[in-house]
Amino acid sequence: MAGVFINYRTGDGATAAVLLDEQLKEVFGPENVFRDRRTTQPGVHFPPELWRHLESCAVLLVLIGPNWLSLCDIDGRRRIDVPGDYVHDEIQRGLSWRKTVIPVLIDSAELPKKEQLPADITELTERQFMQLRVPYAHLDLPVITEALRSHVPVRRTEPQPDQRPAPPAPGAPQPGAHSTYHDCAVTNGSGNATVNQNRDAQSGDRQ
Repeated sequence: MAGVFINYRTGDGATAAVLLDEQLKEVFGPENVFRDRRTTQPGVHFPPELWRHLESCAVLLVLIGPNWLSLCDIDGRRRIDVPGDYVHDEIQRGLSWRKTVIPVLIDSAELPKKEQLPADITELTERQFMQLRVPYAHLDLPVITEALRSHVPVRRTEPQPDQRPAPPAPGAPQPGAHSTYHDCAVTNGSGNATVNQNRDAQSGDRQ
């Protein structure tokens, strides 16, 4: 899957993750967009499935909301510092595997400073970021989608029945037959892009 992997933290970006997922899967196909709760089927061994999708993706989108750094576990430790934190581990592997890693700042969030992050993911602060303002998602989502078109192939869809040309009426010239009308050709430009299919499913909770 040369697709997109959406990294987000529960409690700080889950809504934006759903919005982004819905937009991207329409353009690149649900099979080319990974969001854990939609993509992972019930009963699947979650960690190996997670790393398999991350390894095969082209782009890792890191969603950073206003509380991304400050959310803590029950012991008062920042989640980003807790061993086994999926958000941290996905970022660390994405960086070490030399993926295209794009921080996506949600609403009023700011890109963290190096000294605020664990040492093995400080490179995240050196990546060019994008913004997703949830109230203005209709403006920001197309910008993010366009930026991904150079990394992910676009979805190819079959024409729907009502989009197919109507059969010629009786007595009308058949295709290729001579007529008094001139044939016309129209060339449409297209951008780069990608997509896939997916079924709804739930996976283990992200922290």
